[in-house]
Amino acid sequence: MPRIQETPLYCLADRTYYDVPARLPDEESRYPLDTQPPPPGWRRGTAGLWTSLVPEHGEPAEQGWKIHVSTVPEEAEKTLRDTADICLSHGVPFKFLRSARALRLMADKHMNRSGAGKFIAVYPPDETVFLTLADELTHALAGRRGPYVLSDLRIGDAPVYTRYGAYLPRWCTDAEGRRVPALRAPSGELVPDERGVVFRVPEWVEVPPALRPHLAARAAARDDTFPYTVVEALQFSNAGGIYLARHRETGQRVVLREARPHSGLDASGDDAVTRLHREHRALTALAGLECVPEVYGVRTVWEHHFLIEEHIEGNTLLDEIVARFALVRGAVTAEELAPYVAWTDAVAGELSRALDAIHARGLRFGDLHPSNIIVRPDGRVVLVDFEYATALDDVDTPLAGGQGLQAPQGTPGAEADAYALWATWLTMLMPVMEMAGLERAKALTLERWARRRYGLAADAGPRRPALLHGLDASRRREAQVSALFEGVDVDWAGIRAGLLAGIHAGATPGRADRLFPGSPGLFATGGSDLANGAAGVLYALHRTGAPVPDEWTDWLAAAASRRDPADPGGLFEGLPGTALVLCLLGRTGQGRELWDRALSAAPPAASADLLTGRAGIALAALRTARACGTAPDGPLTDLALSTARDLDRLVRGEPVDGLRLPESAGLLHGLSGAALLHLELHALTGEAWLLRAARAALEREAGHLVPMQDGTLQVKDGRRHLLYLDQGSSGVALVAQAYTARHEDAALSALIPRVGKGCAMEFVREPGLFTGRAGLVAAAGQLDPATRTGPGVLASVRNLSWHLIAQEDRLLVPGATLRRCSADLATGAAGLLLGLDFLSPGRDGARGTAPGLLELLTLG
Repeated sequence: MPRIQETPLYCLADRTYYDVPARLPDEESRYPLDTQPPPPGWRRGTAGLWTSLVPEHGEPAEQGWKIHVSTVPEEAEKTLRDTADICLSHGVPFKFLRSARALRLMADKHMNRSGAGKFIAVYPPDETVFLTLADELTHALAGRRGPYVLSDLRIGDAPVYTRYGAYLPRWCTDAEGRRVPALRAPSGELVPDERGVVFRVPEWVEVPPALRPHLAARAAARDDTFPYTVVEALQFSNAGGIYLARHRETGQRVVLREARPHSGLDASGDDAVTRLHREHRALTALAGLECVPEVYGVRTVWEHHFLIEEHIEGNTLLDEIVARFALVRGAVTAEELAPYVAWTDAVAGELSRALDAIHARGLRFGDLHPSNIIVRPDGRVVLVDFEYATALDDVDTPLAGGQGLQAPQGTPGAEADAYALWATWLTMLMPVMEMAGLERAKALTLERWARRRYGLAADAGPRRPALLHGLDASRRREAQVSALFEGVDVDWAGIRAGLLAGIHAGATPGRADRLFPGSPGLFATGGSDLANGAAGVLYALHRTGAPVPDEWTDWLAAAASRRDPADPGGLFEGLPGTALVLCLLGRTGQGRELWDRALSAAPPAASADLLTGRAGIALAALRTARACGTAPDGPLTDLALSTARDLDRLVRGEPVDGLRLPESAGLLHGLSGAALLHLELHALTGEAWLLRAARAALEREAGHLVPMQDGTLQVKDGRRHLLYLDQGSSGVALVAQAYTARHEDAALSALIPRVGKGCAMEFVREPGLFTGRAGLVAAAGQLDPATRTGPGVLASVRNLSWHLIAQEDRLLVPGATLRRCSADLATGAAGLLLGLDFLSPGRDGARGTAPGLLELLTLG
């Protein structure tokens, strides 16, 4: 699955939806090698932003010493031409970033640094050819510039690098149960191909003698005169790192800001080194201000530049918001909210004075957001990260800032900082300002809600920026959303119609990689799975009584048939869940065929959970047997029983080959799914051990729950406390409720209302079903049916207006991280459709006969 740090890749191609980088509109900057016909005897391929050229005859090697070439934008076309000439002359396959825009974007400071700098990848068939190519490329590209490829060994002084790795897509499971790229060991076993930021060689591979001088040069690349020792790495990016360090002689603590040459490009093409020296100039010009860290100088160590500055004691404003935020800490009345409001006023006042002081010296800050603000223990603030601090009248250097906190590009310096100040103040009150990046007038909706809820006077807070006074079209769209929620009654029918219209408008049956837009995870599963893919959307439509076009079901069946059956992925991320949806949609033959393919090819899942693990596969087997009308004692039920025994042994502390316990708790990520499986098998077979196993799994889940200040019970996960369905206490409580409906249990019964109390939360960052408001508010209605139409649930539903975006007759739903919109079940419109349908008045005519939330969530 795409990791969070890879999410920016899926924000490149479309301003509305997450999408694959391959759809980036970059035709005007494609390199000729991408657009011209391939040379005779060669074929062209594409994958994401990469174009490959491969000889028509001959099979490529599986793995070996690959070569990477890096570049800078102004030299890219010549470097590509020269590298291609050498590869073509030797008949060696290679790939390259297809356009100048792709190169700039992949070098952006927010991209994953493990792939930073890679412009061309070359795949020599053996070590002899590798050494020949390496020699020719280092001579041909001598003197060229390019960022250092952190995972590789540099060969000579040219931007030519190498590492031993896989050429072809091979996959295996790592120690944490994740599916990762693989190498083939001499034994034939597939093992993880480690692709980090440090040069490593597999234990069975010997470094060629010709590379050893370069390895020695890398080891010698140090400066023993540098007087600081790193104590802690605070942050990494494509541009470099930020480190807490200590002076070796004096013990003084400082912050080192690292800049890697030619890396971390921004919108104007400036690299990290350019910005670091800009920051040094700004800090020097601002010396003496208490709101600015003292600067001690710039030092170059090896090729990296370091800005040495004062270490400020305190927390970032973002950390302070997380630690203090009143609306998730039980504050309800004006008196309870007053201390938090007073704190936000004090911080905003400090920030206003800091910006005034900076402006008085002729500079703008240009990058104000909560992570760039340190709050000292005494409440004073210090601004950090002055990379974009330039003259007040500068309109060429781009503005930076978090999504929704940034003024439009070209806004004059003082006005841009004023917008960021106002947006930062509003973030303290409503930390969902990413929504203003999707719809500018959302900022006004959030401000109105905050002023009403916190009891703020009309003149409270910083001055509202003038650029928000227009936005007529955006304001009209916001009025459409508000009208659905602000009447005497919530417009349930209007919300449903808008969500359905949005789902239909986003459908792309002509695409092979997705049917509906979803969170980035859908592209890792071929677009067919339940959580993020088409199966979840079609299931939500079917379960809520909306028509499901045959064309869409055909698409799902075809996409699932293309998926690798060796990776079944559990109920929500794999073939078992998709097979079950096909059966529910009346395609029982296709569903059973998909099941057979998955079970015949897939190794046992390593996880025990419902999302991707064995509990999910077994529960899907039971559901499929029922949906297909097969015998209750058939092979699918046998699979479920066998899995249940393994899960029970695991919970009781017995080792089970290849199976591990979840590290947290919840319906999808914990053992609640295993407990649900045991309960369903107990209902089917009556075997007493299954009820005991369900209780044991729930007892282990309850061990992750801790009491909160407001009396609720939440799952503790490191520094976080979670109520969500997928990982959190609401999912545990739903299964506990199902257990206590069959067997009295005082301890489990006691936790249900304490969890339910927190589910109709006032503030939830995301709107979705698995980790957002839709799931929590539905859980509140299930755990205490008396509250289903009560004021708490209704108020929580009304707060969906923070997130929904109107486009004509459509409602769009922001997905995970709120950067783009999604229609999927886990994070997007389909999840809202299912959750709100469960809560809506008169569902199925007689609510007592309608399925419960747990059945809806698990396709029961």
